[in-house]
Order: sequence, then structure tokens, then C-alpha cells
Amino acid sequence: MCSCRNTNCQLMLVLASTNESILMMSFSKESDSTVYGVDYNGKVWALGNSNPPAWTRLHNPTNVNIKRLVSFSHILWGIGSDHQIYVYVPKRDIGIRVREEIWENQRWNPIDGFGKHLLPTDRAPFSSESGTEPREKSDKLPSDAWKWECDWQIENTFENELIAEGWTYALDFPATYHPEKTFKSFVRRRKLFRYRKFVGTNRWNKIESLHQDHTQEPFIDVAVGGLNNLSTPETCCLWAVSILGEVYFRNNTTTSNPEGLHWKHIPIRKGLEACQVTVARNGTPFVVSWTGTFFYRIGLTPKNPQGSDWLESPGPPGGLLQISAGTNCLWAITRDKKCWVLKGNWPDIVQQREPMFEWIELPGQMKNIAVGMKDDIVLALSDEEFSCLFLRVGISEDQKYGQSWKPVLKDADWDSLSVVSTVSNDMMDGKADSMESLVSLRPDVPPSTSIGTNNVSDSSNSTIPNSFCWVDGACASCLRTGVETDLEVGPWREDILQDLQKLKLKRTNFSYPDALEPSSTSWSKSVRVKFLHLSRNKRWLDGHLEISNNNHLMFHENLEKTWLCSVGDVLSIFGTVAGVNTLTCRIRNSLEPGVAEYVTFKFMNEKDTEEWHESISELALRPLEDFSIADIWIVTRDAEIHRAGQIKILEGPVEAEVVTSEPNGDFQFHYPLVRGFMPDSSLLLDISIPKGAERFSINLKGNTEAVNAFHYNPRFSDACVIRNSYDNGEWGEEERDGVFPFREGMSYTMCIECTQTHIITTITQKKTKFIFSFKHRVSPKCICNLFVYGDINVSSARYDPKLGESYDLEFVTQQLPGHFYKVEAGSNGSAWAIGYDLKVWCFTGSSKQQKVDGTSLGVVTDEHTYYCYENQRWNPATGFSGNVMLPTDRHGWTDESGRIRMEKLDIRLPSNRWAWVADWAVDYDTPHGVNDDGWQFAVDFPASYHPNKRINDFVRRRRWKRVARLTVVGPWQLAEGMKLVDLSIRMNEDCEWEVLGLQENGDVVVRSGISPECPIGTAWDSLSSEKPLISISGWYGQRIWAVGKDGFSYIRYAHSFQLLDRPNDTPLKQVKVGSSSIWAIGTNNALYRRTEVQAIFPEGREWIRVCDGVLQVGVAPDGNVWALLKTNDTYRCTLAKRMGISQNNPGGLGWELIATGPWRHFSVAGSFSRNK
Repeated sequence: MCSCRNTNCQLMLVLASTNESILMMSFSKESDSTVYGVDYNGKVWALGNSNPPAWTRLHNPTNVNIKRLVSFSHILWGIGSDHQIYVYVPKRDIGIRVREEIWENQRWNPIDGFGKHLLPTDRAPFSSESGTEPREKSDKLPSDAWKWECDWQIENTFENELIAEGWTYALDFPATYHPEKTFKSFVRRRKLFRYRKFVGTNRWNKIESLHQDHTQEPFIDVAVGGLNNLSTPETCCLWAVSILGEVYFRNNTTTSNPEGLHWKHIPIRKGLEACQVTVARNGTPFVVSWTGTFFYRIGLTPKNPQGSDWLESPGPPGGLLQISAGTNCLWAITRDKKCWVLKGNWPDIVQQREPMFEWIELPGQMKNIAVGMKDDIVLALSDEEFSCLFLRVGISEDQKYGQSWKPVLKDADWDSLSVVSTVSNDMMDGKADSMESLVSLRPDVPPSTSIGTNNVSDSSNSTIPNSFCWVDGACASCLRTGVETDLEVGPWREDILQDLQKLKLKRTNFSYPDALEPSSTSWSKSVRVKFLHLSRNKRWLDGHLEISNNNHLMFHENLEKTWLCSVGDVLSIFGTVAGVNTLTCRIRNSLEPGVAEYVTFKFMNEKDTEEWHESISELALRPLEDFSIADIWIVTRDAEIHRAGQIKILEGPVEAEVVTSEPNGDFQFHYPLVRGFMPDSSLLLDISIPKGAERFSINLKGNTEAVNAFHYNPRFSDACVIRNSYDNGEWGEEERDGVFPFREGMSYTMCIECTQTHIITTITQKKTKFIFSFKHRVSPKCICNLFVYGDINVSSARYDPKLGESYDLEFVTQQLPGHFYKVEAGSNGSAWAIGYDLKVWCFTGSSKQQKVDGTSLGVVTDEHTYYCYENQRWNPATGFSGNVMLPTDRHGWTDESGRIRMEKLDIRLPSNRWAWVADWAVDYDTPHGVNDDGWQFAVDFPASYHPNKRINDFVRRRRWKRVARLTVVGPWQLAEGMKLVDLSIRMNEDCEWEVLGLQENGDVVVRSGISPECPIGTAWDSLSSEKPLISISGWYGQRIWAVGKDGFSYIRYAHSFQLLDRPNDTPLKQVKVGSSSIWAIGTNNALYRRTEVQAIFPEGREWIRVCDGVLQVGVAPDGNVWALLKTNDTYRCTLAKRMGISQNNPGGLGWELIATGPWRHFSVAGSFSRNK
């Protein structure tokens, strides 16, 4: 911890680096690093390696305040203000997913046959594979940070053979198992598996305390280190010290299980009490006792990472105050403020188990020290009235203790510090050019000055701390310049004076233009707003927003133009995405074509918000004739309804057919790059190398064979990769340098990227990357085709013409009045919607009109129910009361989880369009039942609640509810008397339009009597269904398909639904029928296609997996398949269209990314194309 006396700001820094192995060949890339900090409010900040570096506050929805922070592999552990340990896992592309396995064991008996009645000496009915560990088949999760992805499933394969029901048989436990049952088979077993996913990302998750009452033994210190010399790189050692001086080790802590399994008490010698712990890079803990000695753990092995015994050492003279361990060096501070370093390498001394260490005293009075994990960074705080931060300089392999202390910050009062670094020695010597990418270099700013707020991004919309202590930046600056930088006198003073002089000139030299009579047809207006440009300044600016009928939208700050765009560049407008009284616009990027930008305006009141929303929408309205593809319906996460389409779009992609190679032929397939391969474009190929492979080639060609801009040719006989180009009938000079990355029988991911100067090829196999660069010899403008030849199998290809939101600017949305969670369209131009209250609405506007006709407007309503929980605890004096709670209890009024305080008065309506229907009332429909007064009882918070009080129930809660209703005017008409959860529009066998719907209980209904004169139809009719359904879809000429609540697919024959299969025991959640294809989405967000669907065989044969990461699928009338794809941002997803669907490749080759936004649901069944 450190505190600046001028700002009362505390900050603790931890520099962490990724451990991913990158083999550098002709292209090198420094490892990514992040600095984490804790401010005086207990909030955690991250300083990434962006240019310029920017502070971003970690998302903290649980409002946990952190006092102590450690990091390993970008996972954070911290001690909160309640002295409990929390873990923070940032969200990443590949989440944490764990497979749980149990074995079900049964024994045969003459009466019942095989059953769960086992002998007393047998293993448990459910156990581990060895049978030594009893296990349970339950739904219990390690914590609320985990979520089950599926139910328990049976492993129905044995030695790569399919077996019925998964059973294997044997004579007895344990024995050799076989899939066939014989007369000697008296026992059997089968494996059950289930996946759970870590969902507690981007929040602080509490790790279980030592006792049920965590106040009995709170924690005072925590440390973490790797086990790279003992176990897998994912394993880490988490040690902690309690206030009672006891030492604890967290078992089974890994990057895939950051919470660990349980605390294990590691006893220390009686009479010793621990006060501080540090963990070295190899996992060895060093613990300092209150008596001034230290002890370390020996006997660490992969199977016993907590070690076997302690060895104690007296330490240097004076008694230890603090110790810090690197890879080979051990640094210490004694109670008389002297600094010491261990002579020799501590791993060698520990291995010899010598009780006495030889220490070397270094000059200077210090009170705190920190060493990086690679021994190359050593920081210390001086013991003076105002602490000065010192850096140990001259550290090298020959002089690992350094040469001298160099002062870095002289005017800051520091308390303590913590650094964990993997920066190379070359960088610390000032030889690496990427030092600025690791730290914030601010040598010309005095410590009392706030670190540039231009470089601070507040992702949580909270107050930015007044100042920071930039430890590593000042240290690096002094090393790189080799000069004792005086932080009191620097060029910053001169810059301020020059800026003031310029400002004075601006204020005094005004020019007054000639007065003009305003035209009666011209107008403009402005309003005071806050402005946020996510891709540029990343912070809110105060100023004025101005709009005029000359199609300009301008924001200016302090009388200076800050941002300007044409209203014609506005592609989408979202009303409440960024909060109340905000407008978010998706606009065309004027500096970087092909990438959309997002700007947000925050208005002072709701009236201004609605007025400006209407003005911008009116000017940005585009004629329907401009659309190449129109009538795509989209619903946002805030229930806004948008009609969308694509304008000025290029011709669609040529179908990319996979051509099977003929005998003695090496041509594999051709992939048309329909949008070119300009800089920032990329190709991602999943490839595999067959056995006996000799060579293959990847070629980026032009329209003719005369141009081959990039020829990538691995040759197995020569063990080299040839890179070359072909132009004007001649091959260029071959490039052969680099390691040969391929092996027969292996699978790889190949990424080809185009930069301004090179084509970069990255070959990834597990965690190892091989990178090649090839300088442009032929302009990338001519590239329009990908050809693959030789001994290689390409399973999938993904083509991004631009990295980011590809061609997002071509996609335009326009909002319609309404508030729904789902909209479905039909190819007859109709559209039906379902509100959050499950009421059904029919669109009464025209599919050929852009504006809504006033005659088609009606009153549209939707309802939302708000809940809050009243919590009480029993006490002997007053009985149940919400005023007398334990310190660790939740508040008297909270949300369902109990973590967020939520009183009835705190819940307010989103806007003036909402109104309360009734006052707060007790909800008697609370899950798990309630008593006559609405209470639920439990042993403690949180626990399993039940309606009747038992003798050991000491807490109770009840749920209150209040209904709010939204009222707007829009082109919708209510279909009375029905509530649905899903619907589909289709033409039946009699060429009549009908709407298929699913009720809450899974029953099927159909709306009949639909005609152009009566688009809403006449009546609802029941459609028989034996099984409850959750998704339904139909198309003219196709059978009706559905998904049941059991996750199986169904097809309708005659008067009933026939049960079909589901893919690999994965439950389905959505099905979509097209004119010639059937698609489905699984609960694992995988896309599936039904094979061999024909008129004479309408049910098809099986479901095959197409790709992952798909949230919803839709089929357009022209047969194109659209989908919503997952992104790294949980609030946004990407609308995409499937490319390369053909007769030879019905699943397609990849996705064309159309637009990224806050989409929840979409429908393309009513979209149409216009030939232009």
C-alpha cells in the first residue's frame, strides 16, 4: 500500500504477465502485461499496454472493497474490507469449463437382478473411477459462481465402441471390465459426466471462510505463486495468514478452478505466530513470524503442493519485518529498517536444508521491499518522514544484487508496495523499445499532479480517483534516460505556460463575421449534454450538442468543435442502452471505413431525450428504395423494436464450394474473397495434416493465374516452409527461414492477416504459436481468391474483410414504437410480436412504407413486475425482526440474491411512459411456497427455503411485487385472449396464412382467418400436442417442426407430433425451418443442421454440428441463413450471415459479420431483396 500525502490516495500495484508460449521467428511480439492497482476507496484499477496506457476500473457489481491484492495469470485474489479472501476472474474468449465425472456401480442379486444394493465391502453406489472416493449424483455446485451447462449424461462408448446404456461388466470390483454381459458378470458400472461453467467473471467472488462465522478468524495476508517447476502451468499456490497467526493453504487452486477446493491448515511450531507470507515462483512459501524469524516449506511435489514440513531460520540480525522472494534471490527488511539480501541462490540452499542462511547487508534505511518474480525488479521504500521510492539498479546475471539504490519518487509518502513482474533484463537496462507498453511513462509530471485524466477510462461510470502513484513509470524513465530526473522541475511547467499563452491569444483575437439575415427555411438547435465516444476519448465530456437541417450533428466543448458528423452517417439509434436519458448512435467511421463507431449522449431530462431522439431519427430516415435487403426485424436488449436492412451493399459472396480432390490431383478447394484482402483483413482456417503428407500450399491469388500475391508452401521432406510470390510470369525469391511447425496427424489453426506492409501467418497448436511474416511484393488490392492444394484437410474457414465489426456501416436500423421481447415476420409482409407480459400483437403498418401511417396507430401496452425481498432474523427478545440482524447478514430489504440492498422506495420507473398499476403487495406465488403471510423460512441466509417454520429455522423472507405498465402509441393491434412464448408465421397446405403459437404450458395454438383485409385473423384454434413444447417453426411446403421441453426435436405428421432425436444427447432450445433446410440451436449454443431432408423423407436423418457460439438462427425466404453470434461483450452480439452454402457444402464455410449491437432477437423470415 502507498499513500500520497497531497492526495490521500492509496495504491498497490501488481504487474502480471501472461504465460502463453510464443515461438518467435521472423515476426516477434512482446508478451502482454497489465498493472493492477487498488485506490483508497478499495476499488481495483487496471493499467493495460494500450497506447497511450489507460487506467480502467474493474467492473465490480458486488461493490466489494479490496485492501490487499495479488495476481497470477491475470486472475486476482484480494482481501476485502471484511478481511475475507475474494477472487476476480476477468472475462475472456475461452471461458472456464469443467467436466465432472462419476461412476455408477451396481451388483447383481438373484432376486432383483442388477441394483444399487451393494455388499458392505463394495464401493459406494456412486464413486470415482478407482472406487476409493465416494461421490454423489447431485446438482450441488462449488459456489454461485458456477452454473451447470447440462444434465448428467451417460458415456456410451467403451474403447471407442458404442455400448448400450453405457454399462461395462466384470466379475467383481475392481477387475477388468468388458462391454458384454456374461454368466460371470456379477458387477457392472458406467460413467456419467456433466459440464459446469464458471459464470462469476468480472466480479469479486467470495472464497469460503475458515469458519461459519468469518469474524472468528479473519485473514491478514495472502500470497500466490506458480508451480511451474512442480506441476502444470495452470496450477498455482495460494497461501494465507489469519489474524491468529495460523497459516493456510488453498487446495486444488488452478486457473480453471480459481476458488480452489478447501482451506487446509498447515500447522507451524508451537509458539510461532505468522504475520506475513510471500510465495516464490516455484510455489515455495516463506512466512515471517511475529518473533522476527522466518520459516519456509520443504517437500513440495506435484501430488503434495503444500509440502511436508517447515524449516525455521533466524534470519538476519535485528529480527525480520518483511521478506520478498524472487526466482533465485531473497530480499528482506529487518525491524531496525536495514535491507538485506541472501547470499547465493535460495533454491540451492533450501534443497540442502541448511538451517542458517548467510545474509548480505545493503546500505540504506528501508521499511518495505518488493522483488519481481524474475529478480530483475527490486523496489524499496526509505524509512524517512516522507518515504521515497528506490529502485535497485545494475541488476544482471553477474551482479544479481545490483550496484546501488536510485531514488524515483521523492515527494510521495508511501506505506508499502507489491510488485510481481516478468519483465526481461534487457528491458530494465533500457534496451527494449517496448518498455512504454508495459508501464505508464510520466517522468515530467510531479507526484502531486493527477495522472492524466485523458488516459483514464471509467468502465463502471464511477468517480475517477484524484491521483495515482505511478511506480513503474518513474522507475523506467530514470533507467532509460540515465539521468537523475528532478520531478519538481520539468518541461511540464513550460507546457502549462505555453498553453496559457495560446488560450489568452484565442480569447483576445476575435473575428466578427458579417451579419446575415437567416433564411426562413434554415433552423438549428442545441442542448447541453454529456458526450462519450467509446472508440476515442473513452470518458464523458461536458458540452453542447447542436443539430441543424443542413444534416450536421455537432458536439462542442468550451466553444471548440470536438466532434462532427453528418446525420446521414447515423446508422442506428438506441434509446436506453447506456442508461436513463441517454441516446446511443451507431455511426459510420469517417477515419476508418468498414468499422462502425458508437457515441452516447446523456441529456439533462427525459423531455430533451425524447425530443432529440425524434429529431435525429427524422433526419436520418432513409427511403426504402435505397435498401438492397429490407425488412429485417431486430429487438434490442431494452425491448426496442427496429426494422433494419442493408444499403449500398456489394454483390453477395460467390458460393465457396469444397471440391473433393480426384485421384492424383492435389486441388482441395477454392474460397472467393468477395470483399478483397485489404490491410486489416484476416482469414482463419482450421486445418489438419493427414498421415503420409508430403507438401501443401495456401495461395492468395488475383482474378487470373498470372498473379499469386502469397504462396505458403510447407514441405515435409525438407522440413521447411517456403514463402514466395508469382507475378508477371515469374516466381520471386524464396524465403525459407524459420522453424518447421507441422507434424503429420496433427490439427492446427491457421490465421492469415494482411497489414500495411506484410502478410502475417500464425500457426497455433494448443498453446504454441509459430509466426511468419512476408513483405508485400504484389499489392493486396489484387487479392480476391484463396486456393488450397496438396496434402491438407480444411474443416472450416472464417473470412473477415476488416477486423472488428465488418461492414457494420452498411447495416441500417430504424426504430418503431413498441416494447416487446420477440418479433417474428412472415414473407407476406406481416409481423407478430410478444411482449414481456406474453400478450400477442400484430403489426398493422405497411412493409412498403418507411413512415408509420397515422391511421394504423394504436395503444400498445406492456407490463413488467418488480420484486424485492424483506429479510428478518429471529432473536429471543423480539422474535423475528428486520432491525436486529447479525453483522454478516444481508440487509433488511434486498434483491433475491441478498447481495444488493433494494428497498421499495429505491425502485423507480424507467421513464414517464411507465406507470404503476398498483401499490406494493406480498407475492403469494413465490417459488417453493409461502405461509398465509407470505413468509418463507430457512436455517440461515442463504439456504433452502420452505413455507412452514421448523424448530431450527432462524431466518425468514418474503417477496413483495409491484407491476408497472408501459403505454405507447404504435402500429400494433392486440390479439385478444392469448398469451404465448413463441410463434411462427407460415402458409399452410391450403395456401392460407396462419400463425403458430406456443402457450406457457407448451400447448400449440394456431391463428386462422388471416387475410390482407384482416391481418390479425379471426380466432385461435388448438393444435393437438402430446408433449409440452418450447419452440416451433413452419414453412410452406415443409412440415411443422418443434422442440420439446425435454430438448428433443419433433415433426408433425397428420394430427400429432412425432418424436425425433437430439444431437449427441445435447438438448435443443430452438428450431428454424427454411424452404429447403432445417436448423436448430442447442443449449450449448451450437448450431446444428438436419441432414437428408427431402419431400419423401421430411424428417431427415440426423443432426450434425455446424459451429459453436450461436445464440439464435433464422432462415430468409431466399434460403440464406442468418444468426446472432456471441461476442466478448455480454451486452452485445453480432448479426451474421452464413457464407458458402452450396449443394456440395450445405453447412456453409463461415460467417459474414453484418452488425454488432445490443441485439436480443431477430427475424429475417420476412426480408426481401431488391435488384438494383
